[in-house]
Amino acid sequence: MQPAWVKRQVDDFVTEFATDHALIGIRHRDALLLAHLLDQGKYDGQIEPTPDLAWSEGFVWRPADRARLPQLWLDPRKTGYRDAFERFAKRELGAPGLGGANVHIDHVFPKKAGAMGGLGYVRMLAAPPESNMAAGRTLEKAMVARNALHGPRKRHTRDATYFSVGKATGFAGYTALPDADAKANAPMVAALMAHLRAWGLPPGVLTALDERLTARTACKVH
Repeated sequence: MQPAWVKRQVDDFVTEFATDHALIGIRHRDALLLAHLLDQGKYDGQIEPTPDLAWSEGFVWRPADRARLPQLWLDPRKTGYRDAFERFAKRELGAPGLGGANVHIDHVFPKKAGAMGGLGYVRMLAAPPESNMAAGRTLEKAMVARNALHGPRKRHTRDATYFSVGKATGFAGYTALPDADAKANAPMVAALMAHLRAWGLPPGVLTALDERLTARTACKVH
């Protein structure tokens, strides 16, 4: 069983996704400040330095709503990110440490794809090992390959997808690389939606249309 602090930060991420969208990758810190100006109800908060990192390495986003949890954002090229997250988790999440927690420290938007796409910071999360590894060897491997083949998609921001939420919540059903045919992706996406339904995501964000669009997204994700 995972520690309570691990589930709290996953729950916080899932709630954010389910209520509208959740940023997981940004080119500049200004992207969060702009989101704050455009949608204060969602991104009302502040960027804070961390005592152990340079600004170029990472920062903490602290929501104004104290019911929400602070977030650690790191440069996808930074080494030692597990140690950085452990220090953050001790300071901000009430974690005694990562020993025995049975988690992987995950770049919610994959670090290699993020670096290729010019992202300056990626949101960090403690995720289940099984789902993190399953996504890494299939979906995220395909993202990097498609970036290399077609050129990276250099967006200023990246939002969480059903795939990233599945990874955070323990979905390990990425048994094959996403297919170029949406119909071929349908069984995997159906299993993902069933997993998220069982996790407790509301029906309003798990519609038949969401399922069809997610199967199409898997054909071209990069």
